Amino acid sequence: MKYKITYEDGITFTSPDIRSRNPGWASEDRAIPGGIKRLQVLLPSSKSLILEGYERYNFFVEASQHFRSDKAQIKAFFFCGSWHGYVVVYRIDIVTGQITKRLAQDGQEYYGTATRGWKQGLIGDKARSGII
Repeated sequence: MKYKITYEDGITFTSPDIRSRNPGWASEDRAIPGGIKRLQVLLPSSKSLILEGYERYNFFVEASQHFRSDKAQIKAFFFCGSWHGYVVVYRIDIVTGQITKRLAQDGQEYYGTATRGWKQGLIGDKARSGII
């Protein structure tokens, strides 16, 4: 499973497999005059989750760690788009493959709390998302 970012200037960035490698979300801060136009998640089912037209985008991982182990287990991936004070949140469960979508107020996207790591999108576009 990878994600692909398309920027306003047409340049793209494709992550490595996010299930086993650092995807580079935190380090993918390009100095460009525009923002992200589209975020596409390439799912194992050969389908894609698309988020486009949002003012801001975020991606983060939910993991847990047994107190006797040094290694954390990834539980889920979250992909978010913020638009006009609301956040659409897609959660992809790693074990079941189930994808859930919900709407939250900005600052309450992760079970009622805020997240960090937001990237600039495009202001003024119409936001849309879904699985294709």
